[in-house]
Amino acid sequence: MGFSAVIAQDRVKRMLSGAIREQAISHAYCFYGEEGIGKDALAIAYAQILNCSHPNILADGIIDACGQCKSCLDSTRLEHPNIMFISALPAGKTTSKNEDSPLLQMSDDMLALYKQEMILKAEDPYHVWSLPNAQTIRIASIRDIKKQVKMSATQSGRRVFIISQADKMNMEAANAFLKTLEEPHDNITFILTTSKKDALPQTILSRCQQVYCDLLPSEDLIDALCEKQGISRSESLLIEAFAQGSYGRACSFLNEDIQSMRSDIIDLLRSALKRKHYRLELMQQLDRILTDKDRSSQELLLRMLALWIRDCHYASIVTDSNDGIMNIDQIDSIRKFASAFPDADYHAILHQLEQSMEHIRRNVNGNLVMLSTMLACREAFLLNTREFIDHAPKDISR
Repeated sequence: MGFSAVIAQDRVKRMLSGAIREQAISHAYCFYGEEGIGKDALAIAYAQILNCSHPNILADGIIDACGQCKSCLDSTRLEHPNIMFISALPAGKTTSKNEDSPLLQMSDDMLALYKQEMILKAEDPYHVWSLPNAQTIRIASIRDIKKQVKMSATQSGRRVFIISQADKMNMEAANAFLKTLEEPHDNITFILTTSKKDALPQTILSRCQQVYCDLLPSEDLIDALCEKQGISRSESLLIEAFAQGSYGRACSFLNEDIQSMRSDIIDLLRSALKRKHYRLELMQQLDRILTDKDRSSQELLLRMLALWIRDCHYASIVTDSNDGIMNIDQIDSIRKFASAFPDADYHAILHQLEQSMEHIRRNVNGNLVMLSTMLACREAFLLNTREFIDHAPKDISR
């Protein structure tokens, strides 16, 4: 593990390495930023480095774990006694004997799932923690932290408590954790990770060193997809365009047929732009495309269309360069499309697509959202256009 397994985030790595060199390790951090950018990965790597017997100093000043000592091997498996990983758990049955032990409250089946999630998290710190009905970090988990803090360390190094998705603490848990933060603790660090920093109480945030984690640069994300997921660079380029700097979001697209979905949504737009008799074809296309598509896939379709429209807008403005076009494998089609609609209101179309994606996120009926989106696009494209799509190049969506 160590920092070498964390994609990009060099600024944060240098900052945390500086804290180690200067012996200024904070008693509490809050790593925040977008989902899927490696906040948990950073927290686990930092905990490993803080407990490494022989840390390495790299050429760029970043301190990294050796990855070979017993401490590193235990950390890599998330089995180090100094490292505690806390996450949302399903509600359990409390008894007088186990009220402070959240794992003992779980059924045998749920405990087996929990152990499997820990294995997956150890193998891939970017793994999205997922237990059935685990929506809240409850006070039992915080009480367990408090009990662990009071116990003597069984091994040298620094004890690190990682609270993943800390915004899931309920009010009772947050209040209890605040009391733990307010008490002085030698050689102990708390690391909270969250993509919803504003959902955490200000009283907790004010007692943490707040560390913003950056979106992943395009090249780092593309390289990571190729190396970790074993996909081609051309496929990585397309997925990266929709991932918005998030490795987690990019991985969620791996099970989707991205090129087929892109073709579908552009074909749908093309149907909407026909001069006449477009309504029946549009409805038939909608039924076909949206069959078995959940909200996430529906939003992805709209995001693909938005990226296509942005490329068309760029092509309509810049004629001597393709550097700003994301769908670079479709450059000829994009330029033909842009030339067919020189007066298109691209700003109105992009605004409509943003609104449509928000409606999807709010669980508005996907068919209705997509239909209204296509009709709005038709109006924005054809409002000032005399020649309809029937007279435009026939391969604009190919």
